[in-house]
Amino acid sequence: MMRRVLPLLIATTVGATVTGVWLHQTHKQRQRAALTEQEREFRGQFRQRSEARSKTTSKQAQTLDDLAKALENSKTSATRLEGELDALLDAKSPDFAILVQPADIIEELQKLKPEDDRTKRRSVHYFESLVFIGPSSLKSIRTFLDAGVDIEYHQPKENRRDPFGGGRRSGRPGENKRERKRREDIRASGAGNYFQPFPKPADSFPPTLRLGLLESVANISGPKAETLLIDVLNNTLRGIEVAYLDIALEQIAPGEHTERVLEITRDILANLPPIAEDASSLDKRTKGYLYAILVKHKDEVFVETAKQLLIGADGRLDGYALAYIRQVLGERAMPILLAAYKDPRITNEWEKFAISDAALRFIGRNSDADAIFHEMVSEGVADMKKKELMDFTKYESLFLPVGSLMRDAHEQTPEIIGNRRKLLGSVRKQSGDIFLQFGLSAMDKRLAEMQEKKTKEAEAIIRP
Repeated sequence: MMRRVLPLLIATTVGATVTGVWLHQTHKQRQRAALTEQEREFRGQFRQRSEARSKTTSKQAQTLDDLAKALENSKTSATRLEGELDALLDAKSPDFAILVQPADIIEELQKLKPEDDRTKRRSVHYFESLVFIGPSSLKSIRTFLDAGVDIEYHQPKENRRDPFGGGRRSGRPGENKRERKRREDIRASGAGNYFQPFPKPADSFPPTLRLGLLESVANISGPKAETLLIDVLNNTLRGIEVAYLDIALEQIAPGEHTERVLEITRDILANLPPIAEDASSLDKRTKGYLYAILVKHKDEVFVETAKQLLIGADGRLDGYALAYIRQVLGERAMPILLAAYKDPRITNEWEKFAISDAALRFIGRNSDADAIFHEMVSEGVADMKKKELMDFTKYESLFLPVGSLMRDAHEQTPEIIGNRRKLLGSVRKQSGDIFLQFGLSAMDKRLAEMQEKKTKEAEAIIRP
């Protein structure tokens, strides 16, 4: 039995061994084949990547080369432009230099020309340089100011107005020769200064060298700067300088020098120096600058003197004095205005017109103003009746008195508005002119609406 089984076991064992060896060898052959294939794929991918990197590196190198060339060209262009700019600046301002000595800066300021379009920028630079240097600049500034000379850089524009509208030079659209002449006559008369705002110092760029230096002193500040400004104030006769000094001293020492400014202002106005025909427009407006200071500070000390100056020896009205008296005194100015209105020395129609304008601001609350209103209306209606029905110039003489009824009506009390309506009613009784009646009816309706509104507002305050 064992002899038969043993050969079978041996054969089975040998067969299994041979099969195992064959399978192992087959597996190893497959592994080697797979590794060979992987190696071939890896080498192929490596070769492709190497070729791609070579192409990318070549492109990057070309891009870097192009950028380097562009940078070089840009540097060349910039150098050329800088050279052209330097040449242009040298041609426009060959003497421009960075200065550190106050005397040199002021010397350069004296060389600036009004016609040069760079004067404004350069002067601002120099003025601010003096401020930056500080108190050390004051000695050189004082030396120049004490010399009593000045250089104008520009002329401030006048903001003119008149009772018939229009701008400083151009009139209203469609203005005819007659209207233009009327406007010119008003401006040429003493009434011209009444119907324009008081001149004021420029709040941006100083128009002259002296004024720029005064601003610089104020910005330097300190006791020495204050003393310098006071010294200039005590010696100047120029209205524009007093106006600038009023602002400058208030900036350095608020409220301390106001009375001295007013004293100087009154003294110059009372003894105004003659103004030459070829004087600058700034100096020709000296009186306006000075009266503006009095109005600004509501100074009534000068009223009595202004009353004497209101009408000159030649019978000419001082428009600035008239505006000052009206603005400072308000309704209390009526006795002065009534006397001027009746003064026989006033023969210019526009000067009397200006006095009437000042007085009629108080109609409806002052009997003297109402009396002037009635007189003007009576004269206006009489003149109107002398003209043809379709001649609309006949209403011009009623323009001021009747128009004054609506002036500031929205700011008046119900009682004053009611009084003005009564005055308007008196006009309606004096003429049956259809066009005049139509206009007066429209005005009365508007005044009635205002009166009703003001009445309701007053009642709301009393009964909250």
